Amino acid sequence: MPESRTSSRRSPRTNQAWLASIARFAGAALLLLGLLVAPSPWTLPTDANAPVFVRAVIVSQPQSGAAGTSGSATVELLEGPRIGERLTASVDQASDIAGSIPYNKGDEVLLTQLTDASGGEVFAVADRSRGGALLVAMALFALAVIGIAGAVGARSLLGLAVTGIVLVRFGIPALLSGASPLVVAGLIVLVVGVASVVITEGLNRRATATILGIGGSLVAVALISILLDRLLAFTPFAGDPDLINLIPILGGSVDLRGIGLAAAMIGTLGIVDDVAATQVAAVEQIRRADSGAGALEVGRRALAIGRSHVGAVINTLPLAYFAASLPLVVAALIAPGGLAGRLSTETVAVEVVRALAGTAGVLLAMPLATVSAVLIGVGEE
Repeated sequence: MPESRTSSRRSPRTNQAWLASIARFAGAALLLLGLLVAPSPWTLPTDANAPVFVRAVIVSQPQSGAAGTSGSATVELLEGPRIGERLTASVDQASDIAGSIPYNKGDEVLLTQLTDASGGEVFAVADRSRGGALLVAMALFALAVIGIAGAVGARSLLGLAVTGIVLVRFGIPALLSGASPLVVAGLIVLVVGVASVVITEGLNRRATATILGIGGSLVAVALISILLDRLLAFTPFAGDPDLINLIPILGGSVDLRGIGLAAAMIGTLGIVDDVAATQVAAVEQIRRADSGAGALEVGRRALAIGRSHVGAVINTLPLAYFAASLPLVVAALIAPGGLAGRLSTETVAVEVVRALAGTAGVLLAMPLATVSAVLIGVGEE
């Protein structure tokens, strides 16, 4: 009896899934290419006072300087019009800082050009050049994502690339050009959120429900941020002294307070996306497992899953903000005076508000995405 070859053939449904996956990859690649080549109507301002760095490699073992002076080493330029030229640069080994790793022959570094007292040209090693190591780390990260998550992980990486390009080429330049931060942040979140979901999920009910859940929760984040900003009377600098240094560069047309609001919305997008997508997937799986369950029962089960998820991630954003502002927290804890007074300063209060607004967005994303998925009929396809 001839052996059946049915099992070796792909079903029409499998072929459709492969075609849909290829179409999503192609669409994401075209979108990525379009964002890279499309001209941006905004340009980033230039800080003429910022140092210019040039990559170089140390070709001789750095020599220690006399007491109170920096050492020196011969370096070879790796870029610029003088590529390949060898010259002497000062090197500060920072040996007085515990844990510092001294420079050695073969290290790739960043040089900055200075002017000495007589007006002559001198070079100094400003930092290590870490671009190559970062590229290797990112490549390993991408391989790990694809190896574990497969095609879904690859599409997620494309979505991440789209997010980065939108922010760097369009979002941040628009914010710094004087455009309304609320409008810009809303457009960034809309483009990034929709693109990421569609690239990952495709054009279907599940993507629609996820986008609705994300959109509703981020509107709430914006409203809560505005309310607390007014209630706590934050200054336009939002407790960040670095923003003061940007005033001469950006001019008076940039809404510094709005930039902080935009940052809160953009920073919340990732975790909100995660919660919304998980809830929509839960509704889909519950419906497929029990096709006879009514909408209320499906919603009740999905919300039970969502509560467990939120309980697990509710400290994600506060911990992320705490980790990012750890030097600030340490400075507040070791400063003299009452702890309550130090913690109520604008610098600390701004971080607390961002954590609260972001966490509120996570809380709202769960029921909003669940209700959207149930009403749209996710899982009934």
